[in-house]
Amino acid sequence: MPSITSPTTSAHRAGKVIWLDLETTHLARAQKFYADLFGWEFRNYHADGVDYAVAMQGGHPVAGILQRRIDKGGERASAWLPFLAVRDVDAAVSTALQHHAQIDSEPENLPLRGRQALLTDPEGVRFGILASSSGDPPDTAAMPGRWLWTALVARDSGDEAVFYQQVFGYALLGMPANAGFESIRLSSDGQARISVSAMPADATALHPYWIQFVRVADVTDTVARVLKLGGRVMLNAQRNDHGDQSAVLADPTGARFGITELPSQSVAATVP
Repeated sequence: MPSITSPTTSAHRAGKVIWLDLETTHLARAQKFYADLFGWEFRNYHADGVDYAVAMQGGHPVAGILQRRIDKGGERASAWLPFLAVRDVDAAVSTALQHHAQIDSEPENLPLRGRQALLTDPEGVRFGILASSSGDPPDTAAMPGRWLWTALVARDSGDEAVFYQQVFGYALLGMPANAGFESIRLSSDGQARISVSAMPADATALHPYWIQFVRVADVTDTVARVLKLGGRVMLNAQRNDHGDQSAVLADPTGARFGITELPSQSVAATVP
């Protein structure tokens, strides 16, 4: 597996989303979808019984995709999993456990990647923490086809925001309500990293979840291509208070992701 970051990457950035893995029920189908949609190219690997593909764009590693096992009684849902930067994985795990997280996968060292662990937060949402062996990528503007933003949709956005603040040392900033949804932005080193939004009170059957947004040149065109490629629209295109147009979609294996079209004057920090 190649290094997920460049050898010229910069210093540690607490709480920055520095990697994303798609855990999917159908690796080949997911690869074809994202290759056709965003032009990603893939390098395939097999190690320790796991099939893993690294998505590349312009020679830059964008994300990983791995085949997820199927539990007895049916398929587990496909989902994108964010990895947030920490300096000390074991210390971050200890802090998270003190604030009612649970361990999903114990800390381990991975060649060309670093030390990582998987956790579930107090609302049961999975996330990864990673101390990259090659350093964290710098904060740069996201190009089309690259990750732009990470959002958590939670039942109690306030409590969830405080949990992540306690683990990663974020500063919390309230955001204007959009379509009635309370939203909180979390930042570190003066840079916004993720947001936490409250799901509708009547969404009792919906489990809290992450949404990762990719920058695109045209939301309408991208939505049409998603449908043609076998994906689904989960939330129709709409503009936020900044004038950015976004939509929430799902790939053919059921994994949610978002797309955002920014006005030409907008500048946004990217995740990897």
